[in-house]
Amino acid sequence: IPEVKTILGGFVMSEVLEFKTLVVKVVGLAFSVSSGMALGKEGPLVHVACCWANFCSKLSQRYTENEGKRRELISTAAAAGVAVAFGAPVGGVLFSYEEVSTMFPQRTMIRAFFASVIAALTLLWYNPTGSGRLTMFEAYTPEMPSIAEYPWFILLGAMGGILGSLFVHLNVAISAARRDGGAFRKRVPIVAEVMGIALITAVTSYPSKYTRVLSSTTIRALFHHCVDDFTVRPDMMGLCDGFEPVVANDLMAALALAALVRFCQMTITFGTGVPCGLFVPSLYTGACLGRCLGIFLHRFGGAAIHPGVYAMVGAAAVLGGVCRVTISLVVIMYELTSALQLIVPFMLSVLTAKWVGDCFTHGIYDCYIRLRGYPYLHEPDDFTFGTRACDIMDEDLECVHADAGTVGALMQKLRTSSFGGFPVVRSSTDHTLLGYIHRQQVLEHLERIMGLGAFDEDMPVIFGRKVVQKRGSLDLSKLVDETVLRIVPETPLAQVHNIFRQLGIKVVLVARFAELAGLITKKSFVHHLEAGHIGHITDDPAVQGKTDGADWPEEEEEEAAAADAEGGASPTSPAEMSKRGSHTRAVRFRHTVDEVSPRRVSESRKSSLKMMRDRFIQQFTKSPTLQLNHGDEGDETEGSQRSGKKSLSKWRGYSTVSWRADDMKDFNEHTSIIMKRGSRIQKFGLACVPWLIPALVGILTATSGSLVEVAADHINMLRFGRCTTNWFESRESCGDGWATWSSDADPGSRLMYDLAGYTLVSVVLAATSATLVWAFAPMARGSGIPEVKTILGGFVMSEVLEFKTLVVKVIGLTLSVSSGMSLGKEGPLVHVACCWANFCSRLSTRYVENEAKRRELISTAAAAGVSVAFGTPLGGVLFSYEEVSTMFPQKTMVRAFFAAVVAALCLRWWNPTGTGKLTMFETHFDDMPTLMEYPWFVCLGAIGGVLGAVFVHFNIKISAGRQDGTPFRQNVHIVLEVALIALVTALTSYPLIFTRGLSSITIRSLFQSCSTAPGDMDMMGLCDGGQDIIRSDLIGVLVASSMLRFVQMTFTFGTGVPCGLFVPSLYTGACLGRCVGMLVRIWYDDPTINPGVYAMVGAAAVLGGVCRVTISLVVIMFGLTSALQLIVPFMLAILTAKLVGDMFGDGIYDACIILRGYPYLHEPHDVCFKARACDIMDDQLECLVAQPTTLGEMRQLLRQAVHGGFPLVSSHGDHTLLGYVHTKPLLRHLETAFSEGAHLSDTLPVAFKKYSKTKCPGAMDLSKFVDETVVRIVPETPLAQVHNIFRQLGVKLVLVARFGSLAGMITKKSFVDHLQEGHVGHVARDPAVHRPEARPLGDGTTLTVPLLAK
Repeated sequence: IPEVKTILGGFVMSEVLEFKTLVVKVVGLAFSVSSGMALGKEGPLVHVACCWANFCSKLSQRYTENEGKRRELISTAAAAGVAVAFGAPVGGVLFSYEEVSTMFPQRTMIRAFFASVIAALTLLWYNPTGSGRLTMFEAYTPEMPSIAEYPWFILLGAMGGILGSLFVHLNVAISAARRDGGAFRKRVPIVAEVMGIALITAVTSYPSKYTRVLSSTTIRALFHHCVDDFTVRPDMMGLCDGFEPVVANDLMAALALAALVRFCQMTITFGTGVPCGLFVPSLYTGACLGRCLGIFLHRFGGAAIHPGVYAMVGAAAVLGGVCRVTISLVVIMYELTSALQLIVPFMLSVLTAKWVGDCFTHGIYDCYIRLRGYPYLHEPDDFTFGTRACDIMDEDLECVHADAGTVGALMQKLRTSSFGGFPVVRSSTDHTLLGYIHRQQVLEHLERIMGLGAFDEDMPVIFGRKVVQKRGSLDLSKLVDETVLRIVPETPLAQVHNIFRQLGIKVVLVARFAELAGLITKKSFVHHLEAGHIGHITDDPAVQGKTDGADWPEEEEEEAAAADAEGGASPTSPAEMSKRGSHTRAVRFRHTVDEVSPRRVSESRKSSLKMMRDRFIQQFTKSPTLQLNHGDEGDETEGSQRSGKKSLSKWRGYSTVSWRADDMKDFNEHTSIIMKRGSRIQKFGLACVPWLIPALVGILTATSGSLVEVAADHINMLRFGRCTTNWFESRESCGDGWATWSSDADPGSRLMYDLAGYTLVSVVLAATSATLVWAFAPMARGSGIPEVKTILGGFVMSEVLEFKTLVVKVIGLTLSVSSGMSLGKEGPLVHVACCWANFCSRLSTRYVENEAKRRELISTAAAAGVSVAFGTPLGGVLFSYEEVSTMFPQKTMVRAFFAAVVAALCLRWWNPTGTGKLTMFETHFDDMPTLMEYPWFVCLGAIGGVLGAVFVHFNIKISAGRQDGTPFRQNVHIVLEVALIALVTALTSYPLIFTRGLSSITIRSLFQSCSTAPGDMDMMGLCDGGQDIIRSDLIGVLVASSMLRFVQMTFTFGTGVPCGLFVPSLYTGACLGRCVGMLVRIWYDDPTINPGVYAMVGAAAVLGGVCRVTISLVVIMFGLTSALQLIVPFMLAILTAKLVGDMFGDGIYDACIILRGYPYLHEPHDVCFKARACDIMDDQLECLVAQPTTLGEMRQLLRQAVHGGFPLVSSHGDHTLLGYVHTKPLLRHLETAFSEGAHLSDTLPVAFKKYSKTKCPGAMDLSKFVDETVVRIVPETPLAQVHNIFRQLGVKLVLVARFGSLAGMITKKSFVDHLQEGHVGHVARDPAVHRPEARPLGDGTTLTVPLLAK
């Protein structure tokens, strides 16, 4: 796994995935597992799967010649490997995402999903265990643990974290001592070492029956309960006495000793010279210790304490402490054991184990990556904001000039070089950066054309459209990568870190004003971070931009010049391959102060103070802004310049969030200050706040959800009657005092009275809900998920998350659910949770003043919302990742994990359903479907995809027709519309028994198997004495019910009340699925075919076809039903539904985003490669110039600004890009300074002193408000790369520059607008094909003019 992680991190390793490695791995693994050594096969099976992926990639040229595509395939293979190793297909996808892969976009997740399904089906067909099941250690959990037991689960987690850290520390020390070249390895061959370990393992294992057999056999017994509810019960190895667990002291001692022996064995075994994993021995150690604790507690708690539960939780804790995985391990654990009731204990123990373990060491795989010296880039840490690119960049560079000499000389240079590529600059004296060439690509091209005999070795070679062409020369400009990413020297390492990790590139070039300043490769960056080589350069380009030499004493300038003249030894490079070293004979350059910045020391430095003041006063005659117009000449009016700007698009009302800027702000204003100067209490608070607020959000969301559940259940009963003794009592608690609306009517008119009461109450409740929404919080309507997606996509929407929206949403949702309309509460509860997150963010200035940090909190809240809505905390985390969030790093995932656990625990404590369980539609299925049934599950998936596409199509058309401003809305008030929908719903629902009550009650009956359904459950005529009723009239009623509910939800979703679509979608699919199950049973005449299984699969299929979610829906479905045996049918149906539905259109949430005109950026498509930045950039820009002005003029400019900021350029005639100035922070600073400073006036000079060429004595310096690290791209950059920059880096704009001169700008809103409307190629001239011209200015100097200027 360490090698696979390194490969998927973007590095190439030889032999790791070769076919011979595959063969030896399989054979060696079989022998090593059979030997009884303390190892497992699970990790090596992941390696085996990745080897097969590498082998199969040779079947397609697309994968063979493309390392990026091959890594996508390897990521899917890792998921399949875990699916086979543990029988855990969902856990495999999550393990690949969380632990192994670096780049894991949703398209890769879908393919990993598919590969895991295929692997699981094949494993079922082979049936290697003979059980016909995927579950390795299936254990029966009779009931959920009580709340009093949860502290013990946390204790087990802490023990697991400590043991995991101890194992990592000792094992890494042992592995370091036995590495090749060490003293131990010189004395002991690796084969002798393995034989010694096997001998010690055999000798120490044989005395105890718990260690004598294979670990998996013992684990199976440890996980089991002594109650005999299984047809095939494993050998319990003396753990049970009949149906009671043995609680003797000698048993506890034997288990503790077995755990210690196995722990020591795996400590010396892992990392030795055989294929070996650590999952099974870690599970074994934790299971023994957990069983001991369970036995101890059983003595005091009696039969309510099940030692097997503690064995499973302990196993998860130790494995979590060793590997430090979280969400994937929880899924693997309950797929291993079928113990879905233990999901919250698993989550608690795994989280605790990770926290405790991280206090001491890293996880075992990360430690091995460091031990073996592999380059790997983890997620960035906050400390990297304190250093910049100039601190670690390589400055001694081997470059290729535009005039590259002859073909022969260039080929010789390429053959002898050890570098992967070279920057291309104009010449040895002009370091203007033209691009980057890849050595192997250029060499292969030259060898190919030389082999044709068309050229000789003496022919000149040039690189670049940007240079003067020579007759008879070979132009290789097409091989220059002009779109290589460029950064400025001041760029924080956190941003560089994100560029390497999120964009998957291997090199960035550092440039200052178009001149090459340095280079950072991915390998050198990893080396610097690990070795701590920070600040190794003496001349910092970040401060070389100051041309105001008066700030430097004369002698200091002379010393600096002398230092540059001496040259000296170049600093040690971080990695041998990235060092532009002294062993080559090619042209190199080392930047001096003058070379880093094209600006020279100003002549004003030598002038008198009077001359400087005169020049400063003259600047007031010029505007502080520059209208940069790259369009047609003569169109110079302000209105015309703004008319074509996409940055002033239809989304002007939506502010954009920059994660890059907000993360830097958080570091500068909170993290760095507290970590440097804060007290211990402040540091503790800094660490605790990101956990306490999500916990509070989880508690408040669970409380709100419980309130909605209980209130809706009580109010809904009013549709059928009332309690004569107390109207606020439910039907169950009222007893004999319950009376229907027709209880006092004549027998002949009772139906009319019941229908009238049913309809009237429904209409009143719905109309009241609609009135509240219309009058107080219009943004409370609908599900709220499209709005939450837009907010988490990086845009600011007013009122969506305000407190009044929260209050109206909760009350309105309660009323609308009670009315019996065809809607659900699940989506709105996600919105409610996000509103609570926005409210709780005010408790900390770190969140209330930082949009990016607040969105991290909202992402965790979305997970808590789904956890409360469905009782599936894990499904909540996955739904937030897959469907809602755009930025979802692992730190956010862990906090979402924590918030979902807290929400689930609080929901369990409130117990709104009265069952004491989280599962909404609990079922009991012991047998897996046969393979002949799987084609029918695929058919259900196809039906679900078609129905989902039909629903999206018609619902969007209806929603578009009733939007504000349409003829329908002008004639029909929204409250009246809701009342009419409620009236029609009530009238059409009452005649059918399956549609009369709340949908959730019917779904619960449809999911059940008649043979295992609880005796007190109303099966609504589906069963007869434990047998399924299969009649044509019943099938007809179910079909009619499903179609009726489908039509109802098509009109209801999107109307003026809080409403979701999960429950009506599940209802529609469950009815159709139950019908299909009956028909299949008739077709095969097989009584073992269970219609309830088809109901669940059909429900998943329709919901998947509507929403187009995959892995999160699978987890939600078996969290809803406890039907873990149906995981593969769920995956098949949902995947098919998505594939079929995507043929017709988008999912409902994406379609609603487009309909409502929200700006949202989806994952990039390959089509973006066909267009470039120059095709869509805004080329009519209003810029600030780095020249002095007055405080009054600057304040007036900022007050009237319609933009969020301005690019800063050198002067009216020099468009050299200096940075970007954000409007609001600068205006806030100026207004505060003006109001608080009594001596300030509007005539006070202000200037960007660092960038101004004019002396500004006494002026207010605004240089700190210039964002020099704003992302810059060249006009030729493909839109796919621009798309990734916006989505993966979370920036709000990019500036387009050519040779340091500003050419245009692309904002996130304008980019989304262009992609949706297809406005590409709107500029008249393409800067990608124009070279800069030099023309004389008025003072006799020359200047490179902007690329698009005429």
